[in-house]
Amino acid sequence: MAYDYSSESKRLELPNPYRLQNRLLWFCAVVLVAAGVTSLWWARGAVQAQSVRLAIAPLLTGVLLLASGLACAATAARRLRFFFGRGRPASLAPEIPAGAVGGSAAANHVKEMLRQGGLTYAEPQGAVEGLLYHWAPSLITAPEEVQSLARRHVFNLAAIGATLVSFLVSWVLFGTPATRPWIGFLYFAFGLFFLVKPALSQQRARLSTASLVGLVVAAIVGPVLVAWLAPQLPSTQGFSLNTQTFVMLGTALVASGFAMAAVLGQVDPAPQTRASVEQGRLSMNAPPATLMDELDRTLQSEWTERIPNRRYARIDPLTPATSPSGSFAGELFEETQPMPASGAEAPTLGLALSNRRHRHVLLLDLYGVVLVCVATGLALAFVHGFDALADWRTNRLSLLGSAVILGFVAAFCFQSAGRLWGRFNFESVLVWVEMAGNWQTSRVGTGNNFLSRLNTENDVVRTEGMTLRVWRARIESVVFGKDERRQVTAMFSTEPEAKALAVHLARFAREQSVLVTPGSSEDQARFATLRAGDEALGAAPPAAQLAHEQHVAAAIAGMPALHCTRCGAPAASADAKFCAKCGAALPV
Repeated sequence: MAYDYSSESKRLELPNPYRLQNRLLWFCAVVLVAAGVTSLWWARGAVQAQSVRLAIAPLLTGVLLLASGLACAATAARRLRFFFGRGRPASLAPEIPAGAVGGSAAANHVKEMLRQGGLTYAEPQGAVEGLLYHWAPSLITAPEEVQSLARRHVFNLAAIGATLVSFLVSWVLFGTPATRPWIGFLYFAFGLFFLVKPALSQQRARLSTASLVGLVVAAIVGPVLVAWLAPQLPSTQGFSLNTQTFVMLGTALVASGFAMAAVLGQVDPAPQTRASVEQGRLSMNAPPATLMDELDRTLQSEWTERIPNRRYARIDPLTPATSPSGSFAGELFEETQPMPASGAEAPTLGLALSNRRHRHVLLLDLYGVVLVCVATGLALAFVHGFDALADWRTNRLSLLGSAVILGFVAAFCFQSAGRLWGRFNFESVLVWVEMAGNWQTSRVGTGNNFLSRLNTENDVVRTEGMTLRVWRARIESVVFGKDERRQVTAMFSTEPEAKALAVHLARFAREQSVLVTPGSSEDQARFATLRAGDEALGAAPPAAQLAHEQHVAAAIAGMPALHCTRCGAPAASADAKFCAKCGAALPV
């Protein structure tokens, strides 16, 4: 993913959350590289002394230590700088490109979350998980990643603990000098392949009810069976894996305990889950698509830090011209750019120890550092007195085996802690607007057909009784790793904002007009030309004629009124020649 940079906002420039772990990894890298160089220096001295049998172990161990140190340094170097662009974190659903319509199943899931006003979590399964959720009731509302890690670590913890107890009971209480080496072999193989290997690879231990019953049987009956079969078994000649078995199970048990405590430290109190909804019924003298356009403009004006919203669903309400009426449905579902929650800062050593969420994560890292240092010391102790031609008891091979086991457990500690260090909390707003109703077309004319010279008429799409719903909520989400899946952890009501958006859309709908009036500058110029033509054709007389008519009217107005000599009726006008009543000639 490319890093998208904007100089206008600095809120997305998050502090490096791996700062503390990077420092510990650098320390481990220095210790391992120094030990590797020391071992290689011993190998060089043995080669110079022409003693190849003394150079084999230092050479191989030095290469292994050097490679481990460089791996620690490379992990820390990759995370020295932490870039977080506007394309992160991951969206809650597939985004719809601008100008496209559609949706997705994931978007429907988020919409249903808004509709229900609640979050859905998987119920615990099994006896171990039942005990876990009884022990930590608030875990049920924790993020899914936290719950998954908690279930995995508690199962591994229980499985490794049961195996360790079974091993100690079998070895201490029922074992004999002849059977204890074989007991160590059996438990080492079982613990390595069924418990520790899955746990170190960040998986769940493969331990079932039958395996648990088998451990109990092995602890009590196993030593007797081994003693019965001992005469038929080859001699171990003093070689055993008892120490390695105890180191493997013991250190893995402590690491799983620290990891479990670190995961439970991520559990917060039960969150709020409430969304705001505003529903209204409105009619408008325009296609419903105009309301969708206004909604689009309104949401764009509210972009966070001028970053476009993430559009998860859009369906335009259609009113086809081939039909005089019909029904429609439309929706728009968007999320504002998720911004880091307030107070996001990289913890220092003091803050990490005082913060419940970071304390056990740091202790898990410190435990890994201790294991690395002990493993390095054991490896150097093994190399220092190694002789390829000497007896295996003299070479102390158990030191090398214990060092390798401690190194793998340390890697498990750093991986588990790194997963939790990469937690980020975000805040954003979800807006979902639904509209559905019926529409019909009608023709509306403007102007008087007999008296007005300008008449217009147009076809109007009238939306009748449209149902408008506005869903809105401020959400908190979490992600473990900047490119990992994001999950909603809390929803908060935004009643004023939802009501304001619904009122704005209703006002816009009421302000739509059904009349068509020419309003461009070209229309106004043509109206002026038509008006001048009407004056030239119609009706305005010349100025001289108008003055003469006004003079005659004034003269007539000063003469006495005329009456008919036959019937006595008044003349209709001052210049009348005949009586309007009897038709007789009027006196001049």
